[in-house]
Amino acid sequence: MLPMPTTMTQDPGWPSNSLLGRLRDNTRQELLNIGTVVRYTADREVIEQDAKDTHVLLLLDGVVKVQTTDETGDTALLAIRVAGDLVGEMAALDQKPRSATVVTCGDVVAKLITSGELMSFLHRRNDVFVELIGMINDRLRWANQRRRDFLSHPAAERVARVLAELVQTYGREEAAGWTLGIPLTKVELASIAGMKPRTAEKAFSDLRKAGVVVSHLRRDVLVPDLESLRKFAGI
Repeated sequence: MLPMPTTMTQDPGWPSNSLLGRLRDNTRQELLNIGTVVRYTADREVIEQDAKDTHVLLLLDGVVKVQTTDETGDTALLAIRVAGDLVGEMAALDQKPRSATVVTCGDVVAKLITSGELMSFLHRRNDVFVELIGMINDRLRWANQRRRDFLSHPAAERVARVLAELVQTYGREEAAGWTLGIPLTKVELASIAGMKPRTAEKAFSDLRKAGVVVSHLRRDVLVPDLESLRKFAGI
């Protein structure tokens, strides 16, 4: 974890649905100027489930995955977060133990902001508090949609719906189709859709047979045609 200068002046083009992407330029810069810049290597747990610390991480570069582990030791992937996103905000706001673990996918640069720094900033900038609530609301809607999918769609369609949304939001288009570009296993992708590991391979087998996904052991999942995947998913 290495400190860097705290003033960030370059705007890399934050995703519109991220917290930084929601803010006006001057407000964004003010947020970027608080906290301490930290660097993490790949596969590092930067927030631990049930821990009682209360800082947040504002992602500046890289990708993290948010996951939870139940009483039996099974781990499920809940979401991914990218540059511009804030993670760990619930503990900062309610001072309760962490509800999930956050793990880096490759190298990550972030701003570590204490709960006190965040709350002081939100008191000064009510507009940021409104955008933060909007961000949390969007995340709750995403989680609720996954629950509805579980009740009304078979396994392959649930994975297709998750994959289509992730590719549309975070993916990149290449000559052969769309890739997610984030190192997630088929089991992790399927766990977002609420299924156990043993069901994941069957779901991806159905997607491959339908021709909407191409997957290999050592490469990213490839979506030859995003609209075909969306149609299969019923979106």
